[in-house]
Amino acid sequence: MKFQKSLTLTLLSVAIAISFGCTAQAETASASVAAVAPQQIAFIKNCKVIQQRAMTTDELTAYQRLAVVEQQMEELHLPLKAFEAEMEQHSQRMAELADLVHHEDEHSIRIDKVKMAEQQKLAEEIHEITERHRPHFAALEQKGDEISDIADDFTDLLEKSAPAGGFDHIQVISDSGKTTECFDGGIKLTSRN
Repeated sequence: MKFQKSLTLTLLSVAIAISFGCTAQAETASASVAAVAPQQIAFIKNCKVIQQRAMTTDELTAYQRLAVVEQQMEELHLPLKAFEAEMEQHSQRMAELADLVHHEDEHSIRIDKVKMAEQQKLAEEIHEITERHRPHFAALEQKGDEISDIADDFTDLLEKSAPAGGFDHIQVISDSGKTTECFDGGIKLTSRN
C-alpha cells in the first residue's frame, strides 16, 4: 500500500514539476520576444556599463532568430495550460484521497478499499493525462534545445567583440534612454545609460 501511495504521489509530483517548468520557460520566452528590435548592446562589469554599442548585422540576425524561436516556444506552451488545469484538479482530489484511504487509531489500522480503488483510478487518469501530453513535452524540450543552441551562437558573437578586461553580463537595450539593471549580491542596482 505504501508503495502504491508513493508511486501515485511520485507520478503526480513529476507531472506538476514538468508543468511548472514549462510555464516558467514559456513566460521567459514571452518576455524576451518583447524586445525584438534592439539597437544597443551594453557590456556590464561591477554593475557599471563599460561599453555600449550598436548591434552588428550578424548579432541582430542571431537575436531576431532567438526571438522567433522563443515565440514558437510560447505557442507550444498553449496546450499545456489545459494540462495544468487538469493536473491541478486531479492533484487536489489525490491529496484528499490520500487522507481518506486509511484510518488509524491506537489499536488498529483500517483501510478503505473503496477510497483506495478511487485513488488507483485517479492515478491511472493522471497517467493518461501525462501520456496524452507527452508529445507537447517532447516538442517543448526540442524547442528548448534549439533556443539554447541559438543563444549560444548569439553569445559567441557578442564575446568576439567584448571589451578587454571582461564583463559580468550583457544587456540588450532597445531604448537608448533605458536604465540598465544588474544584481550584486542579490541587491538590484541601476545605472543610467
